[in-house]
Amino acid sequence: MFKTMLRDLLAHKGRVLMTLVAIALGVTATVGSWVVSDSIAATLTLRETRDDVSVAVQSPGKEPVLGATERDRLAALPGVAAAEGVVVGRAGLVGPDGKLVKSTTVLDRAGTNWSSDERFSLDAGRKPGGTGEVALNSTDAETAGVGVGDTVRVLLAAGRSERAEVSGLFTYHRLGPQAEADSDEASDAVPVVAYDDAGAARFLGTRYHRVELTADPGVAADALARTARGAVPETYPVETGRALADAAATQSEDEAQDLRLTMLPFAAVALLVGMFVIANTFTMLVSQRTRQYALLRAVGARRRQVRTGIIVEAAVLGVAGGTVGTLAGVGLGPLLIGVMRPDDNVEFTVRPTAILLGYGVALIVTVLAAYTSARRAAAVPPVAALRTDAVMPRETKRRRNLLGVALLVVSAAMVIATADPSSSNLLRIIALVGAVLGVVGAILLAPFLAERVLLPLTRLVGMRGGASVRLGLRNAASDPRRTAGTATAITVGLGLVCAFATLSASFSDLIASTTRANVPLTTTVLQSAAGGESTLTPAEVERVRSVPGVDRVAASRDVLADLTYEGGKTVRRISAIEPEALRTVLTPRITAGSPDLTRGVVISRNQADMLRLGMDDEITLKLDAKTSVTQRVVGIYDATELQASIYLDAAKAPEALRRQITLLYATGSDPDKARAGIEAAFRDRPDVTVTDREGLVEQGVDQQRFAFTLMYAMFGVAIVIAVFGVVNTLVLSVMERTQEIGVMRAVGAKRLLVRRTIRAESIVISMFGALLGVVVGVPVGAVMQHAMFGQLLWDFTMPFTVVGLALVGISVAAVLAAMWPARRAAATNMLEAISGK
Repeated sequence: MFKTMLRDLLAHKGRVLMTLVAIALGVTATVGSWVVSDSIAATLTLRETRDDVSVAVQSPGKEPVLGATERDRLAALPGVAAAEGVVVGRAGLVGPDGKLVKSTTVLDRAGTNWSSDERFSLDAGRKPGGTGEVALNSTDAETAGVGVGDTVRVLLAAGRSERAEVSGLFTYHRLGPQAEADSDEASDAVPVVAYDDAGAARFLGTRYHRVELTADPGVAADALARTARGAVPETYPVETGRALADAAATQSEDEAQDLRLTMLPFAAVALLVGMFVIANTFTMLVSQRTRQYALLRAVGARRRQVRTGIIVEAAVLGVAGGTVGTLAGVGLGPLLIGVMRPDDNVEFTVRPTAILLGYGVALIVTVLAAYTSARRAAAVPPVAALRTDAVMPRETKRRRNLLGVALLVVSAAMVIATADPSSSNLLRIIALVGAVLGVVGAILLAPFLAERVLLPLTRLVGMRGGASVRLGLRNAASDPRRTAGTATAITVGLGLVCAFATLSASFSDLIASTTRANVPLTTTVLQSAAGGESTLTPAEVERVRSVPGVDRVAASRDVLADLTYEGGKTVRRISAIEPEALRTVLTPRITAGSPDLTRGVVISRNQADMLRLGMDDEITLKLDAKTSVTQRVVGIYDATELQASIYLDAAKAPEALRRQITLLYATGSDPDKARAGIEAAFRDRPDVTVTDREGLVEQGVDQQRFAFTLMYAMFGVAIVIAVFGVVNTLVLSVMERTQEIGVMRAVGAKRLLVRRTIRAESIVISMFGALLGVVVGVPVGAVMQHAMFGQLLWDFTMPFTVVGLALVGISVAAVLAAMWPARRAAATNMLEAISGK
């Protein structure tokens, strides 16, 4: 029996091909994401491992304090063969175009001193040999378009800059985990420039970020670390080289895991859509082969054999699709790496886990998708199975509809009950769960909705529409369950696009309204051009203060801080700023208390509601490893969660934090004159960006729009799979209606009419799924923006552009999807079709 069923499967190469494509696309997304994360993790681990350092002693806090005295004292410890001081200072490379070359390392840690140990490996040229020479990181040099022998400009601390000749290009080998910003923990950062000792002392300072110790032969690193801890204050981090290497490897694995968690949900969506396509395909195949199953049952086949036979078919398709998808995912890996890490030399790695994952996903998804169809085929008695039409039992439809309605009611209740913008995080999660339940309910009701929408539409169009449109609508409406099953794949993909488009549009409007409400149009804003965690320095503040016409200046230092309050502990972003800023260069709307930061902190309204804080309540902020401040709430302002939620008097922050300026605000009695003066003062500073309120708005909107565009691209894979589902359905539908098409051709229907009919059916199915996706996706996006940003449910922004483009795109895809099935239908031999051969 198994041979008979497999022979029948292979006899229909078209439907096998389409099912394989659906499986392979989902597997490709999964394997590709896993290969990328494995490759990046393996590369980072190889780069970060050094074995030439026994113990590292690091300066505490954010400022280097170790000096030559401490280095010599550590070098004199018993068991120490050598002690190397590592200088870290502010530096930035300016490209030939006069713009700052952006690096992954913050400016304050982008400069260092050269050493002959394993920190550096020369890729070209030689090490720097004088104050007029500098070595560059190969990646940054390539980005800047400079090489050995070129003269470059290097930006230094306090607004200084120096020109130097490039003596060599290097690759840096880190000791310890990567430091995105200054940290109190033991860490390392990849430098952009490296000077010799004399140049480093002149341009970067004489203090060391850390001192690296090499042990004498036979001396254990752990023993040397204990000795070193006794020679420095207890606040100085002291770690063995092995511990730092292990920490670097752990960080790499964490980064890879984060990457997997970022990419795998998109792959899961692709698999979910593929599951709908595969399940719908097997449902149609079972429906078309009921006569075959009846004959098998009549000659003695048992239910279990029929069910097992279909599952075996699914497993065969799963293995084949898994093979194609795994190979495609491995082949796609280098392309994805090139897009995600264009500036990194990533070592392409394929582990057995990725291969096993591809096959496992393919088998599980395919078998699960086919299981329901297998049970249905096995449950039909031989006599009833001789019917050629598949009718879903009325009770099954009723249960499905009732469950769908129940889920929609529960969903609405959960969302409405948690609609308060000041809801806790738990209630917001409940709202998101409610939104997901609503989507499931809508999917369960899809056949009911297809029947209720398409049947009346068929009657309406029957009076006025053309023959092809009438026939296409009738074909789609004749089997609402099949139509809904095909359309649901599009619904899921487009629903996700609409949900995140709603979130993106709401986010953009929120950024714009928040910035405009809190930053006056008259304020000039300065920030680091390096982006990321890079900051400005007090030197820029003094330079702005000296500009004629500028009489009000304030610096914002934004940082994540541990917050302790009566109800517990949490982490919040704070802004340490001068008290006068909230009445001059910033204009937050105070809803309670006053903006007087000299008496305490000012907190945003939604944060106060979430933490159950009121006027005069006390909170404790841990600003770094050594500094904690306890303050009363003296003011509450109207804001969103996009802003720094707590304002603190900068005078109460530690000196290291006060020196790291995130944004610098300035204005004067004549704002235009003040802005012109500031722009002139920083015309030669490519490391400083001078902008205004609208510039901040545009910057914030562009950043989030880029992130969401990547999401749309990922979800586009799911829509592609869904379109293949439409093709699959149409092909199988044409096979099912061979006699009908033959009769149409026999009574005079032209091939053009047949093609147009199939095309109309494709458009109807696709547009039903697309419109249902919009109806489902936009409300989900509204709930997401409420849960993530603390806004009212109805304060979302409708993404008309994305929705319009999506509907047009689905229409075009529907026409393209119908091309092959339409040609196949039009080529039907009418005599063979009528005879049933």
